[in-house]
Amino acid sequence: MADEAASARPSIPPQSQMLDILLGLFKNRALTVAVELELADHLASGPLHVDELAKRAKADASSVFRLLRALETIGVFQQVSPRVFANTAMSEAFRKDVPGSMRAMILDFAPGGGQFEAWARLFDSVKTGQIAFDRIYGCSFWEFLKRNPDRAANFNQAMSSSRARLATATAKAYDWSRFPVIADIGGGIGGQLVAILDAHPSCRGILFDLPEGAAGYVPHERIEVVTGNFFESVPANADAYILRTIVHDWPDEQAVKILKTVRRGAKPQGRVMLIEMLVPETSEPMMSKWLDLHMLVVAGGKERTTSEFRELLAAAGFELEQVVTVATGHGLIVGRPV
Repeated sequence: MADEAASARPSIPPQSQMLDILLGLFKNRALTVAVELELADHLASGPLHVDELAKRAKADASSVFRLLRALETIGVFQQVSPRVFANTAMSEAFRKDVPGSMRAMILDFAPGGGQFEAWARLFDSVKTGQIAFDRIYGCSFWEFLKRNPDRAANFNQAMSSSRARLATATAKAYDWSRFPVIADIGGGIGGQLVAILDAHPSCRGILFDLPEGAAGYVPHERIEVVTGNFFESVPANADAYILRTIVHDWPDEQAVKILKTVRRGAKPQGRVMLIEMLVPETSEPMMSKWLDLHMLVVAGGKERTTSEFRELLAAAGFELEQVVTVATGHGLIVGRPV
């Protein structure tokens, strides 16, 4: 009987499914324009008529209405009375002043930032295996950020906002108190390290990054800041070395080189702790499979399966000890020296 009921339900034709996928571009651009116009911020105090909203956004009222009407269909904004719009939970999430705001992340994919342009050249990367971003701009994504401080500031804000929940979840996912000294390699401003130390008062931390990476770090009484290049050296004799979303930025050869640098600095009983998304070896939908394509076109790195992490660690002198699932869906990949 259940089978009969299921077969009686109308299925979505494949053409309609394809159209919905293609419309993803429309949705992306509409959302980005809404953020650029700061519409959610203008609505922070309550609903506004579209004429007033457009006036505050310095935009054409008729066009703003058409934009909001389309975004309402996917849960972004709500028309509470004719031509009067209010925020929804989704639009509230990209206001400037809310914790974990998605604003910077959305703007990271706006035209001119390089990532939008790199995705437009996905065909080239799939054909050649080369990084689309590098071919467009004649430099790496990291060099592009050095040359464009405004873009770098937005990228850093996007990473900080998107990883705030990850930092808290990672601090809770593992008993970090077993490590008296924890070094966060490529740790940026130190959000992850601060979360761990706040949750585990017996630990001390070393925040390690390039000078520009550690600029604006979060002060903490149990953190020592050390600058340097993880391709050359890392602080010696820490009990654990965290690399959060670092290894995925690099192809295997460079990733192994980074891990070998850590291996040289690690104690015999030390651990390397990789915080990364994992690609399942089965067919279920996972964000990591899409982020893997992003690495292909922008940075030249890759997302990896557990087996690939095991091989990567082995090539650098570690063995995979365990994989701990973090509440955000990331994996905490623990390696020990051999």
